[in-house]
Amino acid sequence: MMAMACKDGKGAIMDNGKYVRYTPEQVEALERLYHECPKPSSLRRQQLIRECPILSNIEPKQIKVWFQNRRCREKQRKEASRLQTVNRKLSAMNKLLMEENDRLQKQVSHLVYENGYFRQHTQNTALSTKDTSCESAVTNGQHRLTPQHPPRDASPAGLLSIAEETLAEFLSKATGTAIEWVQMPGMKPGPDSIGIVAI
Repeated sequence: MMAMACKDGKGAIMDNGKYVRYTPEQVEALERLYHECPKPSSLRRQQLIRECPILSNIEPKQIKVWFQNRRCREKQRKEASRLQTVNRKLSAMNKLLMEENDRLQKQVSHLVYENGYFRQHTQNTALSTKDTSCESAVTNGQHRLTPQHPPRDASPAGLLSIAEETLAEFLSKATGTAIEWVQMPGMKPGPDSIGIVAI
């Protein structure tokens, strides 16, 4: 088998170790012929030598090696171009993935911060609901002690339930549907006595 190397197109190494150097004019002529027919047959190579006087001192075997090398260079060029395209696509994808990773890391940090905040808030709420202090109501100028509501679930659902009840109580008082009896000065206590007004 003939030894060949994908050289720069100005020469070729034959199987006998002899290096054949082509002139720039010969390379130009061979390039033109290559673009017409990249893989000429043996008959076509002999015809090229006859038709192109500048190639007359080159053997058909040498031209065959030149065409083999030229095809090899073309294949390498196409492969390099394909790899560059793949590399550009991978670089773009890598950039997008890095941006997405950065965005997700920021989102995770934000969620960790929010989780810590809500956990602290629910712990504080749980401590305040465990407080056994009493509510006081003023009746006839005296303090009446009433126990606070029993501790509730400090989870977000429990907090939402407390908030909804508080809102309902506030709205009922704000719209006048809640009745709170107020003792008038000098009157005896109790809702059935005269002098009690409903607010």
